[in-house]
Amino acid sequence: MNKYDFKACDPIKTSTVVLITYTAIIGFIHGVGEIFQAGSQATSNMIYALNVADPSEVWHGGLPAFTLTPNFLISGILTILISIAIVIFVNLLIESKYFIFILLIFIPLFLFGGGFIPPFIGIMSGTYYAILKRSNMNTVKPTLLRKLVAQLWIYLISALILWLPSSWIIGWIFPVFRLQISSVTFIVFDLFLPFLILTAANSKYRIASN
Repeated sequence: MNKYDFKACDPIKTSTVVLITYTAIIGFIHGVGEIFQAGSQATSNMIYALNVADPSEVWHGGLPAFTLTPNFLISGILTILISIAIVIFVNLLIESKYFIFILLIFIPLFLFGGGFIPPFIGIMSGTYYAILKRSNMNTVKPTLLRKLVAQLWIYLISALILWLPSSWIIGWIFPVFRLQISSVTFIVFDLFLPFLILTAANSKYRIASN
């Protein structure tokens, strides 16, 4: 194949939509937590979306975020609206030449209390997709390692989808244990897994096109 065929690219397109939707859900959770703190004023630009006595004593760390607006209610409403807009636009424009502009929405998400991880994952996955859109996707020899990575794609993306609700359920039932493994799960699920999903999706598409 000489040019990237989006209609045939289910793994990469699906991965991008899932990852960006995943970030929007996390941003939405930040917004809800901030709205619950309505009436409070932030003492600095660094805030915690969830009102906890000691963020270091809970597995989610109070969901730290940055905001330009010291009013929690305003930050929460803006974050929720931006998160909803992200989900709508990524589904409407995923195959559009204007898709790259969706990434700009992550800037206000960051600036108004949407947290740090959502913009990171959203911009990373969206940029990866946009670069592949404009590149030549030549087929590659299906080596054993590449086949293995490609076959893992569906399991990796399923793990990401299941982890979001599971992490909160585990944290609710086993708060101490969840706190103890919070650093490891942060690295694995928030940093490493999104990148691995995109890599596996790329391998799956290239092998399928062979």
